[in-house]
Amino acid sequence: MTVRRCVVLGDVVDSRNLDDREDVRETLEAAVAAATDAAGDAVVAPFAVLKGVDEVGGVLDDPGAVVPALRALVEHLHPIELRVGLAWDVVDVAPDADAVAAMDGPAFHRADECLQAAADHDRYVRVSLADVPDVFAAVLGDQLDLLSLWTSTWTPRQRSFVTAYRDADTMTAVADAFDVSVQMVSKTLDRTRATTVYAVEDTLQAAFAAVGGDGAW
Repeated sequence: MTVRRCVVLGDVVDSRNLDDREDVRETLEAAVAAATDAAGDAVVAPFAVLKGVDEVGGVLDDPGAVVPALRALVEHLHPIELRVGLAWDVVDVAPDADAVAAMDGPAFHRADECLQAAADHDRYVRVSLADVPDVFAAVLGDQLDLLSLWTSTWTPRQRSFVTAYRDADTMTAVADAFDVSVQMVSKTLDRTRATTVYAVEDTLQAAFAAVGGDGAW
């Protein structure tokens, strides 16, 4: 039986130039744990640090879960930048293993190729999706890339407000949590275009989930 998985591989940008590699390692460990939690039941092999402080990876059975997983990685790593290659394709070596290092197959090779393409073209994300026309896969990847580019301009404080508001009921709740005015929260959310970011993330999550469904493209 052919088993498809969503393989996510990430490479820390300019990792050799990072000052405190031990601190970076701890940050990476926290980030991969958060990504695993964000992906929920879609996790096959939990996100893990693969090589020192250079690479991370995880394997999912639902491509839709890649959006919250990547968001968690980015939020926990900021300002450290991560380049990502992701592929939805066959995993034919230990597809149900609970460790990324135990798996292999075309999905891994394509994710590696996407990661290299992202580096070659100075992009954050590249995507490969089996049975999906290349132009549609490119559109989804470019949308993820644009999101990464936009959110990379946020300050740590702006990111904290946007993250908090995603889970809060009201701006008042965010203002109380950070001991600031509601007006400050409102201005920050407007400057970051937070509600637009949320909406694009939701649309992308639905689109990637459709890739893993039974419908034909």
